[in-house]
Amino acid sequence: MRFDKRVTFVSETDGYYDPEKGEWIPGENIERTLPCNVSKLGIDRTNQIFGQIDKVMSVIRLQQPYYKDFKHLYLDDDNEQTYQPKRQSNYRKGVIFVEGEV
Repeated sequence: MRFDKRVTFVSETDGYYDPEKGEWIPGENIERTLPCNVSKLGIDRTNQIFGQIDKVMSVIRLQQPYYKDFKHLYLDDDNEQTYQPKRQSNYRKGVIFVEGEV
């Protein structure tokens, strides 16, 4: 299996109030980029996992499991198109299902 694409996980730190400056400091985005393999999920498997076949689902497979919480993710250097995970495998945290064709 080739891990020829890159997925970037984006998490956000909490903002805080700075009493010395007298203003709210917003949280920062933390990005972590990892190699991945992306493929389209078949109709039969989509029906087994999600119970409906009218949605196009894609599977992102990682070399190593990713356990940290993340807000959203995007693929390669396309920061415009973000994906929300629909499900992350409980058995192997390196498999993430997203809606849409990637």
